[in-house]
Amino acid sequence: MLTLKQIEAVYWVNSLGGFHAAAERLNATQSTISKRILDLEDFLGVEIFEKKNRAQLTLKGRELLGDFEKMLELQHSVVRRVGNDSSYSGRFRLGVTEMVALSWLPALIRAVRHVYPHIILETRVDRTTQLWPQMVSHGLDMVVCPRMQAEEQPFQTIHLAFMESVWMCRPDLLDDRKGGLPIEEVLQLPLLTYSEGSLLHHRLLSALSSAKISHQNMVVCNSMIALAELASAGLGVTYLPREYFSSYVASGNLRAIQTNLLIPPLEYTAMHRSDAVSLRVAAIAREVCHFGKPQWHEQCATQA
Repeated sequence: MLTLKQIEAVYWVNSLGGFHAAAERLNATQSTISKRILDLEDFLGVEIFEKKNRAQLTLKGRELLGDFEKMLELQHSVVRRVGNDSSYSGRFRLGVTEMVALSWLPALIRAVRHVYPHIILETRVDRTTQLWPQMVSHGLDMVVCPRMQAEEQPFQTIHLAFMESVWMCRPDLLDDRKGGLPIEEVLQLPLLTYSEGSLLHHRLLSALSSAKISHQNMVVCNSMIALAELASAGLGVTYLPREYFSSYVASGNLRAIQTNLLIPPLEYTAMHRSDAVSLRVAAIAREVCHFGKPQWHEQCATQA
């Protein structure tokens, strides 16, 4: 008898490139995945995977894969219409950038687990350029990050919010001049910038390059919090998300500097697959997205 679990096993072995990865994705043992595929091959009377390379589809397997994908999509469609969300107990792999982790990732995880109490949620925090290949290779089901170029987005993508950043430094390093400061004057200080390869770093350097401004005295750091602390210590000027780091300004540790260099805000999106769970998690992400200090920070400050 042909079952959806067998078809699912074939799909994920092929997508993830191995039985071990498919077993992890389906929350099963490797031997269970192997048995499902062997039973399916016996039932159909054909070999779906090569004998010498069990992760490589045969010609017949490649012919059947398209039909298998349609059957799985039909299953997801039925679940969307009549299924009980709380019954889902599979894995969901989520990739987010550091700013999401600092601000609203806890709220997202709580909301997802409220809808799917039995979900196995695996989360990775990294730069967009590191998360993207894992999305392509089926290592992640959804990535929350700044919008990438249109030609690089074969997945469904929804808008979440715009994240505005601003120049900041210790208050005594630069005058608080009405009307702002020329960027050339601001960059007489060392530039503290987020890690190379990040879209924020790329956006900043592109703006400086377009304005024909070069800067040699640069400190590159892969932590937003570390950048804020370095700037608070007077080591230079940095470019940080306004909403999250407004507490540094309110406490007098940093000053927001207005300049004549305009840099558009980053648009954050959720790139996701088309299955029912991914669609629902993306919708939840849009509901809870907020780049300010998380609520538990405020609660701790009140209690203190």
